[in-house]
Amino acid sequence: MLVFAGFPYKALLTMVWTVHTREVEGRPAQVLIDDQFAAQAPVKDLIRLSGFSLYCKQEPINSLWHPDEGAALDLIEEHLIDLCEKHSHGWCLYVLRLATFGVREYFMYHSDEAELSQAYAGLRELHPDYRIEFATISDPDWKQYLSYVQTASTARD
Repeated sequence: MLVFAGFPYKALLTMVWTVHTREVEGRPAQVLIDDQFAAQAPVKDLIRLSGFSLYCKQEPINSLWHPDEGAALDLIEEHLIDLCEKHSHGWCLYVLRLATFGVREYFMYHSDEAELSQAYAGLRELHPDYRIEFATISDPDWKQYLSYVQTASTARD
């Protein structure tokens, strides 16, 4: 089951993530983070972190993505969430989205049994005209997530 903001994905329409801006690798970024897991992190058995990078087709104009492309990017994100749910073989937590100039990145924690490479293949099949990249790392201590939670709490102070 894919969890988005602590609820099954189908319930996400009423959920709100913490949003802030910061620099990532020297570039401005929009960070959306589900920080409700901070007190419980790391979540047992969800020791892998997969990231999906989606490259915009249109050049952004004074924003992180072109305004005419926003609906298409949101649809691709929905497809990604559905595919991750299908291939997670249990729980998969969508905890972070980064947007930098022309790129959106989505991060999910999951177990070793999850086959999110299949979600990647399915997403590329659904959207062959987009450049999409995928990587998985071991992050049993949730260091990546916690670094963004800390930055988000500092940004609110």
